[in-house]
Amino acid sequence: MPAVHHLNETLQPDAYIELLPDWLIVVADVQNSTQAIKEGRYRDINTAGGSTIAAVLNAVKPLKIPYVFGGDGASFCVPSEAIEPVKKALKGCQELALSGLNLDLRVGIVPYSELKNPILLCRYQSTPSLTQYFFMGGGMEEADDLVKSDTTYHLSDAVEADADFSGFECRWNEVPSAQDVTFSLLVKARTENQQEALALYQDLTQRLTNLLGEVNRHHPLSEQGLSLSFQPGKLKGEAVVKSFSSIQTGSVFSQWLMIGKLLFQNLVGRYWMRFKKHEMGADWGRYKSDLLMNSDYLKLDDTYRTVMSGTHETVASLISWLESEYQKGQLFYGVHQTHSAVVTCLVAKTGIEHIHFVDSAEGGYAMAAKQLKKQIQQFYLNSTL
Repeated sequence: MPAVHHLNETLQPDAYIELLPDWLIVVADVQNSTQAIKEGRYRDINTAGGSTIAAVLNAVKPLKIPYVFGGDGASFCVPSEAIEPVKKALKGCQELALSGLNLDLRVGIVPYSELKNPILLCRYQSTPSLTQYFFMGGGMEEADDLVKSDTTYHLSDAVEADADFSGFECRWNEVPSAQDVTFSLLVKARTENQQEALALYQDLTQRLTNLLGEVNRHHPLSEQGLSLSFQPGKLKGEAVVKSFSSIQTGSVFSQWLMIGKLLFQNLVGRYWMRFKKHEMGADWGRYKSDLLMNSDYLKLDDTYRTVMSGTHETVASLISWLESEYQKGQLFYGVHQTHSAVVTCLVAKTGIEHIHFVDSAEGGYAMAAKQLKKQIQQFYLNSTL
């Protein structure tokens, strides 16, 4: 499908086309993520969510499929001819999450033909290395609800695990806010009319710019804040993923060997970036600036999702406006404020092709979703009284 290259184009109705009827929607998310967040394990949650993207994209190569990262999981649109390797890949993700991270990864598959609502897609390519898919129509949300409410859509226990996590990386320290606050924001228009919903998201986008500034001010990451981790505990997630096989999770010894390898690679990477080396066909002096450009920090999947930074005052002004629009019946929203961002990476070609999934620390999108869901539940409760 053709791509658009500017954010404002993604908020126009004619940028969207409908998903083909024989495709399937695959939903993967960590169950009981709130409890894991309370235990301080949000980095593990992002690892589990990011690993599903690596595994699924590797399973369908060379095919390119639409997907969206949600912090504690991801959703995919998969053609019927590619669903079997995707099932095997996600079974591997479930085994990795359970045995390697002590998390329960729920996976469900819903045929598009069974949905009542359409799935409309927009392909957004903001840089040569960053292609995102935006979704409208309500179908993605409906598929997510079905997977959470009906176990008949869940991945069968009989599926054989076969996952390739090549390209998955999680080596950066938390990135401190360049201002006062880093926040995850979810906004859902309270209308089923696509044109009206997109108009609200256009207004929201402009308001974010007016309050928080252009990209170079509101971006949740900064070159100064990016630092590779040399703490074994923070590298454990990637070590668990990379030492995992479909037979069993790697032993503690193999995980420590992998941590040692990652520490060495980080040492080399820091040297190359600091001294602007040209190695492996890449200009490492540009790596951090490229990382910012290739960051997946704003998206649309029936809900407007973004991670941004701002001052206490500008974020308070934003929340005041959101609350006003909520009270007027225009939208539902959820906000999670914290001090830093978490980055999970997918590297297709070291130093050259790389994309980076961003969430705020201490729960990010998952915590913002709690507030959003509470507002929606309260609305329907009041409607029945």
